Amino acid sequence: MPLGIAEYRPRDAEHGVLDRVIDEHLETFLDAAAHYADGSRLPAFVEQEFRDFLACGVLERGFAPLRCGECAFERLVAFSCKGHSFCPSCGGPRMTECAARLVDAVLPRVPVRQLVLSVPHRLRYLLAWDHALSRAVLGVYARVLLGFHRQRARRHGLRDGRSGCVTVIQRFGGGLNLNVHFHTLVLEGVFVEGADGALRFWALPPPTDDEVGMLLAAIAARVERLLRRRDFASGEDDVSGPDPIAEESPALAGVSSAAIQGRIALGHRAGQRVWRVGSDPEAAWVVSGGPRHAHIAGFDLHANVAVPAADRARLEQLCRLCGAPHKPGLCGPDPPARRDPSGGILSAAHDRAIARSA
Repeated sequence: MPLGIAEYRPRDAEHGVLDRVIDEHLETFLDAAAHYADGSRLPAFVEQEFRDFLACGVLERGFAPLRCGECAFERLVAFSCKGHSFCPSCGGPRMTECAARLVDAVLPRVPVRQLVLSVPHRLRYLLAWDHALSRAVLGVYARVLLGFHRQRARRHGLRDGRSGCVTVIQRFGGGLNLNVHFHTLVLEGVFVEGADGALRFWALPPPTDDEVGMLLAAIAARVERLLRRRDFASGEDDVSGPDPIAEESPALAGVSSAAIQGRIALGHRAGQRVWRVGSDPEAAWVVSGGPRHAHIAGFDLHANVAVPAADRARLEQLCRLCGAPHKPGLCGPDPPARRDPSGGILSAAHDRAIARSA
């Protein structure tokens, strides 16, 4: 199979929607945040992330000259910001390579189901700042999920079955708002060791709506138990307890809290709902129900997306979606990973860890 020739397209920082919005409004945003926080500015790392993004791919900010040793063709390649938050130019390649490696080297050829777990607003606010708490909540969620699969397997006569999952902690919602939630790819079945010592995979039927509800109830109960052990308040609207973000940066606490609740943080519309294109800005936010979807006390679980074992292209697409660092509608689509004739991934980026939690 001949390898297609890829064309290098430099980042167009001048015409991107996200670039223009940040470039035009960054200074106003920083000043307004400080004003609403009685002069307390946002942390330096927040401002630096924005300024590095505006310099990403701009030749005037630095570049490397490249020259082909065979044809003598020369090109200037602008330095990237190497951002890990919302930069599509830096996050897109990492996302694409991560997805390809998950499909090639991590996820076996078995059915896979996607689960998306959202948590109450108060907990999202805490997770956005406390990485140790995020890992602890992830650990509780993964243990409950894998235990749920073992219980279902026992009901189908499969003892000592073991499943597996890969979870990505997403920090953005559909409008680039702060929204810490969990995207999980879990094997739709269990591995059981046979008499000869070989592992065999046994597929399980899709979970019912009632089973998804019971799973979410168990997750919510275990997470609330974890919060009580760590002296954090639980509940969807409970705002008591320690607030390390406000202690560190009142400005960051204010904009983070507003973003999580879907409200305007600054300006003359502060406190009002964010307008959505094509919707009534005064309409109440309603959580829609559907198949394999449960909502309990601020915890929300979607589990209606599944990929059959043979559809590896769809699985890779789902992996890219789970690891997407930005909103595609604002930043443009991401290309699939390029491969050589043997199926290997072609990329100039450094290898990175692809599955920190399972």
